[in-house]
Amino acid sequence: MNRRVIILSALLALTAALRLSAYTAQEAVDRFVSHSSLRYASVGVQVIDLDSAKSIASYRPEQANITASTMKTVVSSAALGLLGPHFRFETPVYLDGEVKDGCFTGTIVIRGLGDPTLGSVFLPYQANIVDEIISALRTRGITEVKGGIYGDDSYYTFPYHHGEWDVNDLAYGYGTAVHALNFHDNLVKVSFTMDGNGRVARSTFTPSVPGLRIISRCRGSRSRNSITPYLDYNVPALVLTGETSSKSYSPTYANPIPAPMLVDSLERALKTNGIGYVRDIDDVASYHGSERTLLVLHKSPELTEIITSLLDRSDNMFAHALLRAIGAREWEMRGLDVTTSDLDYVGVDAVKRWLEQQGVNSESLFMRDGSGLARGNKAPVSFFGDMLTMMADRRFDGVRLCDLMPKANDRVGKTLKENPLSDKIVLKSGSMRHVQCFVGYYPAEQPRYAFAVLVNNFTCSQANIKEQIGTFLCNLFEGK
Repeated sequence: MNRRVIILSALLALTAALRLSAYTAQEAVDRFVSHSSLRYASVGVQVIDLDSAKSIASYRPEQANITASTMKTVVSSAALGLLGPHFRFETPVYLDGEVKDGCFTGTIVIRGLGDPTLGSVFLPYQANIVDEIISALRTRGITEVKGGIYGDDSYYTFPYHHGEWDVNDLAYGYGTAVHALNFHDNLVKVSFTMDGNGRVARSTFTPSVPGLRIISRCRGSRSRNSITPYLDYNVPALVLTGETSSKSYSPTYANPIPAPMLVDSLERALKTNGIGYVRDIDDVASYHGSERTLLVLHKSPELTEIITSLLDRSDNMFAHALLRAIGAREWEMRGLDVTTSDLDYVGVDAVKRWLEQQGVNSESLFMRDGSGLARGNKAPVSFFGDMLTMMADRRFDGVRLCDLMPKANDRVGKTLKENPLSDKIVLKSGSMRHVQCFVGYYPAEQPRYAFAVLVNNFTCSQANIKEQIGTFLCNLFEGK
């Protein structure tokens, strides 16, 4: 490359940088909202200078829009404040029976209390509850179990999912419900083959889920393969509808009965680890209700690790489990029994009350769940501006919300991905059909600005609106 080409390239790069940095914050906002794809959209934008705690640019800051997964920053903030950064979910395991000559006769009871992380593939370094149980049995000298294993899922009752979640979402991985006893992210890989008449010829579940059925209501087709899954909690079953030809599938779906999956995993582990296991219903019945002995008290990773994971992956189950943990805490402080139908509302009230105590007006926050999956979750960017300002330097035993949020990197389009700013912005995205939102901070290590962008009903593609928002963030922060 000759000197002239090098100089020309440098000048072009400098020109591009100057062009990006030439905008004031309000000019960057105005350029973004004037795009033709936002002509019919509901858009809210706000940029806060954290030094002065004042807005330096905005567009329709008081208009409430669907938040999608940016709602996860709200429940995460409240969980840090109400539960504490070192909070851990607990799952006690009891021996309900007697031990004699190395043989335990009775029931191993696993009491679910809402931990969403049990057996999670996304937190592989946490303690494995199955391994803990095996180790504890060996420590007690138990070489044989005669009776049964009971997964107690009664702490939460049906419905396990939020009442406003779309029924079409519930069978997919992003729509998994929150049970009292969760396992393996409440996901199961379903491998099945359909025949030419739309019937299931062969099927397997991985991991195994005793009691779960697969039912086909599909129509046979020579060429079309379009299957829609639904969950039937009454059977329980995964129900398939649509059209299909003779074909094999291996999708991952939500598991409506995680407790039997955990029980089956423990039964298999007993056998493979040399502990004899004889299922005896009579012995289970005879010891049911007797005094229990604590065998294991499993503890989840700390809250900060859970939040880091759920914000990075936008895990709806993890996030909503935090809301229910907040609700359960409120219920127990009042000396009341946990009731799932009320638990979500109690959790929301607790979150909003905590925000008010921190000086954040929550009147404009229309919060339905902890994840943002319900389309009834709405808020204006002014709310996010206030909340993010409050949380910017709020430390919980040294931990800030911004420390747990993922970096922009490739989450906001190609323009920002290729800009050094992508590694200096932390944010939480939120997306669903015709909804794209981002809230976050810049710079990551010591935030000077907070921003919120909520866009509903755009007319371009999801990829295109992300690119536009990425360009806006470049225009906004270049040179700052």
